Amino acid sequence: METAPLGRAVKYLARSQTLLAELFSYVGEHYDQTAQLRTGWQHFFQVWSGQTPYTQIKVFTARDNGNICGCVMALVQDNPLFVAKPFINRFIDLTQGDKGFDEYVNIVLDSQ
Repeated sequence: METAPLGRAVKYLARSQTLLAELFSYVGEHYDQTAQLRTGWQHFFQVWSGQTPYTQIKVFTARDNGNICGCVMALVQDNPLFVAKPFINRFIDLTQGDKGFDEYVNIVLDSQ
């Protein structure tokens, strides 16, 4: 994959069955620290996804010298046909940093 801005790379990766593995590799190769799973946002994810509680959300933050330069969220469901390849149901690229996304989460939850 050619070197590209995170947003363009994310769009490319979103079309791949191996999104999570490729995303880990891309972030690991291009940024110092890799990924974080935000468990505190579980209720928001259920509202946002409209899926069963078995849905998993993965949030990856790409950091360069400790600064967040990209944030990617993938809504993951187990794929019974491909045990090793989870099914990516929805995918969103968040580029405003953690604080901006926290505010968005609060707005959605407050509207319920």
